[in-house]
Amino acid sequence: MLRERVEAFIREHELIESRGEVTVLVSGGADSTCMWHVLRELGYGVSALHVNHGLRGADSEEDARFCREMLGAEVVDGRGGTSEAELRRIRYGFATERLRATGHTLSDQVETIVYRLVTSGNAKGIKVRRYDGVIRPLLGVWGDDTRRYCESEGLSVREDASNRDTVRGVIRNEVLPLLRQIHPAADANLLRALEQRETLPPALAELMSSPLGSKRVDLGGGVQAVR
Repeated sequence: MLRERVEAFIREHELIESRGEVTVLVSGGADSTCMWHVLRELGYGVSALHVNHGLRGADSEEDARFCREMLGAEVVDGRGGTSEAELRRIRYGFATERLRATGHTLSDQVETIVYRLVTSGNAKGIKVRRYDGVIRPLLGVWGDDTRRYCESEGLSVREDASNRDTVRGVIRNEVLPLLRQIHPAADANLLRALEQRETLPPALAELMSSPLGSKRVDLGGGVQAVR
């Protein structure tokens, strides 16, 4: 069951203390709503926080209302950003004194790998724990799993139609379906590329991720690698 998989992932990566406190960053979508419910059912002390960026007018206000009334979320004003990087900085700038969790899944991981491969030639993915301590307890399950969970538990969710207009939306709705036509295991193979990179020696990983056209690193023992 999904709850058991999430709990095993939390224990494996030591993300939350047993029955510890965690603030879930909720949007009203299936992923964060699923995480909010799963962590509560697992016995953690869960609070919710919704950052209202105000980018979609009435729809943004409805998202905020939904999160406040259905998930008991504290709603904060996150207006002011325009780029995805600015919005992310604003979103992660709240409640920094708490342990915070986001609803990123394996589906988000695959999209991130594709984006970073295309834009930088680097197969880096989403970290289980961010540098600022934000954790990703759902990084061991797929987006389809969270949607099925919400349906089975009778949980209402909000759908953000504007997601289709983002870079991630293009990857999700256009690029990945084409890659799956080439090979049905495209998602799993992209994840495998990330796993292989993370098991490389640090110096070799540095070489592989370098934007330079040619570079040499010392791997030790008289062995050098050149790209």
